[in-house]
Order: sequence, then C-alpha cells, then structure tokens
Amino acid sequence: MNEEAVKLSLAGQNEEALEKYTKAITESKEDDAVLPIFLSNRAHTLIALERLDEAIVDCARAEKLDPKCVMAFVAHSKAYAYKNKLGQALDLLRQALSKEKEHKGLQAKIR
Repeated sequence: MNEEAVKLSLAGQNEEALEKYTKAITESKEDDAVLPIFLSNRAHTLIALERLDEAIVDCARAEKLDPKCVMAFVAHSKAYAYKNKLGQALDLLRQALSKEKEHKGLQAKIR
C-alpha cells in the first residue's frame, strides 16, 4: 500500500496518495516498525498539499515512535521552513544529521 502511495505522490497525485498513506497508518499498530515511515511519507504529502500543521503533527509522532527516523526530521524541518520558522527548521536538520552523521544530502542542506 505504501508503494502505491509513493508512486501516486511522485506522480503529483497527492490527494490520492494521502488516502493511501492514511489507510496504511490506520491499519498499522502503534508499535509497527513501518509506522514512522508511513507517517513521514504522509507528512511529505501533506506539505505538498500545504497542510503544514498536519504534517508537523505526523512528524512529531514519527519522531516519538522512532527517534532515529531521519525522514521524519527532514519532513518536519521542511514544514517549519515553509512556515518561515527557519531557526526551528535548521535545528531539526541538525538533529537529523546527528542521527546519521555521514548523510551527504543533510550536510548540504545545513550549509
């Protein structure tokens, strides 16, 4: 189901992707290892739909479930950047980088 949502999202069909992600999240248990990934992916879709506050909620939940979920921190940062909260966005990118120190893409975003 997540793969379908990813394809829809990449094709710009964000409303349809949002439905798939929401279904995947609803059908997951709170301790399911993939739940933070589903939440992070849905957050990116919500950001594309300019639903930033909802995206931030998903990111915070994903980070709480898996404090090493770099995707959640990146989406969280992006949502704050779009809200023009650049200091908070940068802090979140730094947190993501601290969890994955060799991530070249994150290093480039911080510089």
